[in-house]
Amino acid sequence: MTKRQLRTMFMRRLQQQKESDRRRQSEAIRRKVFRLDAFRRAKTVCCYVALPYEVQTWRMIEAMLERGKRVVVPVAHRWTRRLTLSEVRNPARELMPGAFGVWEPRATARRPVRVEELDLILVPGLAFDRRGHRLGHGHGYFDRFLAQAPRTTPTVGLAFRCQLLNRLPVAVHDHALQTVLTA
Repeated sequence: MTKRQLRTMFMRRLQQQKESDRRRQSEAIRRKVFRLDAFRRAKTVCCYVALPYEVQTWRMIEAMLERGKRVVVPVAHRWTRRLTLSEVRNPARELMPGAFGVWEPRATARRPVRVEELDLILVPGLAFDRRGHRLGHGHGYFDRFLAQAPRTTPTVGLAFRCQLLNRLPVAVHDHALQTVLTA
């Protein structure tokens, strides 16, 4: 199957999930994240703000803030096709829909953070394989971002079981994640 066909197939799977299953599995994944040694050690965590069909992260972000973590979210810039990072302190007040409908800090609430400051990166995807490769939406934002991250920074994909394959097609610019957590 081509990457385009895989994207269509996994998008359909994700959109067909029951909301109650998505919520329950997202909570199980949140607990797994919080048990990771890399999470416990991390002071600054980069976490995506989930689209409706992805592993839900809003509650995860709130719980990280409650635990005293510094939380950073990606901001997509369509004109450069790059992600920058911004610290979030109060998601309910600071976040609004941005590029591609993804919630990000509004311009007046942005607090820039350098990728070198991250201790852990939580990554979304449409599909993942057992080697840590991911299939995104095809725009390359996260691959370019991960290419800038120090190799020592732990990278963790968050996925529902229905998003896991044995092997995905991989391109030269694709970056494998260190871990993929599922429920």
